[in-house]
Amino acid sequence: MQPTFSKNIRSNMAFLEEALHLKDNSDLVKREFSSMGLDCVLYFVDGLTGSTGAADYLLRPLMSCREPYRGMDALQTAMRSLIVSPEVKAEPQPSSAIDDLMHGQCLILMDGVNQAIIVDARQYVKRSVSTPQTETVVIGPHEAFTEPLRDNLTLLHRVLPTEQLICKMLSVGRQVHTQLSLCYLHGVCPQETVDEILSRINACAIDDVQGSGMLAQLLEDDPFAPLPQLVSTERPDRAASFLLEGQAVLLMDGSPRALAMPVSLWHLFHAPDDSYMRWQYGTFMRFIRMIGAVVALLLPAVFVSIVMYHPIALPMSLLTNIIQSRSVISISLFTEALLMLTVFDLINEAGTRIPGLLGSSFGLVSALILGTAAVDAGMVSPLLLIVVAMSGLGSYALPDYSLSFAFRMGQMLLLIAGGLMGLPGVCLVSVAIVMRVAGMHSLGRPYLAPSTPKRARNPDLVVRAPVYRQRLRSYLARPGRMLRARGRMRK
Repeated sequence: MQPTFSKNIRSNMAFLEEALHLKDNSDLVKREFSSMGLDCVLYFVDGLTGSTGAADYLLRPLMSCREPYRGMDALQTAMRSLIVSPEVKAEPQPSSAIDDLMHGQCLILMDGVNQAIIVDARQYVKRSVSTPQTETVVIGPHEAFTEPLRDNLTLLHRVLPTEQLICKMLSVGRQVHTQLSLCYLHGVCPQETVDEILSRINACAIDDVQGSGMLAQLLEDDPFAPLPQLVSTERPDRAASFLLEGQAVLLMDGSPRALAMPVSLWHLFHAPDDSYMRWQYGTFMRFIRMIGAVVALLLPAVFVSIVMYHPIALPMSLLTNIIQSRSVISISLFTEALLMLTVFDLINEAGTRIPGLLGSSFGLVSALILGTAAVDAGMVSPLLLIVVAMSGLGSYALPDYSLSFAFRMGQMLLLIAGGLMGLPGVCLVSVAIVMRVAGMHSLGRPYLAPSTPKRARNPDLVVRAPVYRQRLRSYLARPGRMLRARGRMRK
């Protein structure tokens, strides 16, 4: 690819048409015209650029100019006096000009000028701003990110109307360049956080990045770690809360979710409702989520291990009921539990993939029919069915989708340990999981901080203190900017 444009428009046109495969590509529109006594040509991608906008903002004012100009004078006249679009720039490098063209911008070449004019006249079909799908709230805003990057940045600027909000435009992907924006609050987010993210983005040696989920896998510290190391959110207000705490947020074109980093384990248990409700209610709901996490992770493993290896720990009445219910079941309790958890995950996955109008009814009917039929056929004991259902409810109480997947995988691992070794196996694997999580990092920051290792922190970790007492930002903020002014209004 040639390094710069030449002053010969025919040479530039030949190069572009070969690079863009214009003869075979019907989506590319080419329009030759005259302006200022010069031969000119306009290129744009049909569907990404509005034909009406290109005609009104570019072709009509340029073609109406009859006064002759040459060289850089023609370029400056076109950019300063004729083109009425607000976003105009000169681009000397063909590679960058082609990249802008494929992202929906117009490219204009002029004879005798060794630079292309790039004009933003994008107008394509897009989804409007809608309500969140996975992070719904009772109290609070009901706006969610959408696919176009510019719309998402607009939503973020509406929530944080401050000049300290920096949005640095970047691209990722070597073959297909996807635009993304690194957002942070100047003076609040540490510079080393910004530098580390930029370094990891530049090191992404991949042809194409499809969506924020793939980008998160490229940026995380340890791909073999059991828990997510970034927080994915579809809510602009939650992304703004991460920015105010000194973290950075990545928005990607084509993805309706933002990535916040670095994070700790405690961020994954926080929900937007916590901040909009009174501190007592928010704290109560966090404890409910913690209980749900413990139930989802440990209940099937502990139940199977106690019944199989430590039945003497159960009350006699409960043990008698278990023995009676299992007298007609031909398979072992361990196999039965594995089978039921697998069926539960299968129903959950099928309900996710089935069309939305049928998903909820499908899950309910499947659970009722399969559960009732399995009990009547003597394949499953009723008490185990209750245990599996309670563990499923616990996993649904987790506010982060990726976290619920991690807990369901840990649930299976602990169940296998309990079925093979009893409670000692459950304890051994639990300790191994805790040690593994304690050694995790997110963007180089300890995953369990600020509880361990100890850090100065805001009283909003598990117990959520009243707002007027939350005078510190997150420990992830710039050290000199952790204190923020908060006060309590008094009569």
